[in-house]
This record gives sequence, C-alpha cells and structure tokens, in this order.
Amino acid sequence: MHRIDTPTAQKDKFGQGKNGFTNGDPATGRRATDLNSDMWDAVQEEVCTVIEAAGIPLSKGEHTQLHAAIDRLIAEQVKTRLEKNQNGADIPNKPLFLQNVGLVDVLFKGDGRFLAGTFVSDAIDRTSIGARAA
Repeated sequence: MHRIDTPTAQKDKFGQGKNGFTNGDPATGRRATDLNSDMWDAVQEEVCTVIEAAGIPLSKGEHTQLHAAIDRLIAEQVKTRLEKNQNGADIPNKPLFLQNVGLVDVLFKGDGRFLAGTFVSDAIDRTSIGARAA
C-alpha cells in the first residue's frame, strides 16, 4: 500500500510524508488531485487480499465482502483464544505451556519433585509466599 504520489497530490496533508487528496481550488488555480493506477491498484489489492484470505470469492455486484471477510477472519481467531474465566483450564498442552514460559525449572527441582509451599514470614495464616522442594 502507498499514499497518493501524483504531482497534484496534497503534500504532507496528514503529516510529514503523508500525502492526501485535494478537490482543487479554481480561484487559486490549484488542480484537483490526479488519480493514478499505482495508487488504485494498491487499494484494490489490499482490499481483495483480505476478502480472499477469508475464503470469499470476489463478486462484482456484492458490496459487503470486505465486512464479511473481516467478520469471518475475526471469528476464526476467536475460536482459538483462551477464556479468562477458565483460568488456564483450557490450555491445550499445559506441559508445553509451562516449558514455553520458563516455569518448568521454577516448579520442579532437578529430581523432578514438585515444589511445595513454604511460607516465608507468616506460617500461621499462610499469607506470605515462598517455595521449597517437597
């Protein structure tokens, strides 16, 4: 994708290096922005890529394809997310998860025993935390 870059584009309209369009001004002789195929090809392909990535065939008479494609792509991603209210119960491969976040070494000593809770400063009501090998 790129911004319009024809000689009649309004330079820096949206900030440094961010050209835009102008309707022109007959009073000052400023021409309206000329359109070119580079810019419109970029817009076309950016939109078509999203639609095709969602598995929707392009249809000339259909004007809701981009919306449908975005909905479909988001819905596909939502299916793979973890639910907050599951508190990790829906993690598909828990051992791999622990390994990926580096918790295997923290939770297990060299002999493979799980670390049991030891309370550092207040063993009576167990409000402080720590750990030791069971």
